[in-house]
Amino acid sequence: MDWFIRKGEIVEEDKPKRLYYSRSSRAIGPPPTKVTITIDMCADTDNKGPSVYKDTRVCTLVEASADLSRIPHCKFPSVIGADGHAYYKIDFAVEITYCSAYTKYELIYDNVNYGPVTAEYV
Repeated sequence: MDWFIRKGEIVEEDKPKRLYYSRSSRAIGPPPTKVTITIDMCADTDNKGPSVYKDTRVCTLVEASADLSRIPHCKFPSVIGADGHAYYKIDFAVEITYCSAYTKYELIYDNVNYGPVTAEYV
């Protein structure tokens, strides 16, 4: 597991952090129009440090859905998988900015900001 904030770390307001993701989708028809990611948190009440693997201390904090339809289809590269089929390879980031009264999530694709990501706290 990869953590973007660690216990005790000072969180700077209005300074974005990025979480990087990669998805692949079978290239049948147009590229996917939506991708959903889960951002987890680790309840480190006993000060063991953050988990390396998902265990009983890790739970879902937020599910974020990014609207990929704002990205032109020609921007999605396709690659041939080991099975000989074509796949869209989608490398993207979610930029998280902590502000005084809210948290902002934005979709970054090919170093272009495509705007807000819908976040639902679980």
